[in-house]
Amino acid sequence: MAWSDTGAVFPCSFCYWSSSPCRWCLRTGSSPTPWHEAEPWLPVYGTLIDAGCLALLWWLTRREGIRLFDLVSFKRTRLVRDVLLGFALIPVSLVFILGGIYAAGWLLYGTLTPPYLFGTLPLPAALYGVLVWPFIWGLTEQMTYNGYLVPRFKVLCRSTIPAIAIVAFAWSLQHVFMPLTLDPKFMAFRLLSSVPNTVFQTLLYLRLRRLIPFAIAHAMMDGASVLIGVLLPLFTT
Repeated sequence: MAWSDTGAVFPCSFCYWSSSPCRWCLRTGSSPTPWHEAEPWLPVYGTLIDAGCLALLWWLTRREGIRLFDLVSFKRTRLVRDVLLGFALIPVSLVFILGGIYAAGWLLYGTLTPPYLFGTLPLPAALYGVLVWPFIWGLTEQMTYNGYLVPRFKVLCRSTIPAIAIVAFAWSLQHVFMPLTLDPKFMAFRLLSSVPNTVFQTLLYLRLRRLIPFAIAHAMMDGASVLIGVLLPLFTT
């Protein structure tokens, strides 16, 4: 294990994968404003980001002589407890998520109601964003940052605090590009609003070393966001 191994994971989180639908639109000329047209589609094209991250993680874990699934540390005997812990993590995580959103919104926009992340989608895409995307996204993101990066940075740094700082910052920086809006204020909002929760997630994971509860909580919250913000409005408007 070396610094180059951990550093290789970071590109899967940033703008190449997240901007791929926009790049496709630019090449085909199918939209006069492809960057903005692609923004609401994160719950759909986000699976491409997951595919890239999982492929890179598979390659890196294979180099270490372990399986990709080993990052999950799944144990059947504690599945029920992990599921219950995952649901218990939701209200605690929301404190850090909403706290970050409100603080960053007030700092950058002067309001506690900053711009909303998602937009209108067709029904099939909205259903995919509720039923499929959050579970793949939640597991992949937790495997990347908590399962792979933070334990290895802890070894490389020989200290917990620098490891948490590096991984939490990289995890927060990922959100700048998802979706990629090219709006400096919104991108700064995405960065700052994510910091409290990413610090909380990495710190607690190093304490528990159980990935399944974090993946469950992550998936349920992301799914609820798309359900409330995208799917339900299709039936009420």
